[in-house]
Amino acid sequence: MRRFLSLLGALTLIAVVAVGIGVVVLVYKGNALDSESKAFVDSAVPAIVANWSKAQLLDRASPELRHSLEPGQLTALFDKLSRLGPLVEYEGAKGQSTISYFTGSGGSISAFYVAKARFKNGSATFRILLTKRPGRWTIQGFHVDPAPSGQTGKAA
Repeated sequence: MRRFLSLLGALTLIAVVAVGIGVVVLVYKGNALDSESKAFVDSAVPAIVANWSKAQLLDRASPELRHSLEPGQLTALFDKLSRLGPLVEYEGAKGQSTISYFTGSGGSISAFYVAKARFKNGSATFRILLTKRPGRWTIQGFHVDPAPSGQTGKAA
């Protein structure tokens, strides 16, 4: 009986150490993904909205986002948003990445950010959904809530 309890204690200790190492690895990887995804958003949003460039958005768009766009939809949206005028100040993004694992379908890495920017004729709040494909972040969703001058964008 004593030998059994010693073996059970050793196995429990090994399991606790393994779980602890797993948690440390996930926290480290999560922090790295947060930094990567935030840097991606903080470079993508100003590049897209400085001149409301469809090409800049499409270069960073996921295949799902590209396929969801109706012909002319992006042109009409960016023509409307260009009334905000030139970009005055990009205020940065806030958010985080998420690692998800599903039995049978594997894992996915995504991130959600809210960013704000001021333009000559108003401001806007951006809600950006990212997904990470092998080695590359892509934009899965790009939503803009514009506000006229003197108002702030709607909270996301």
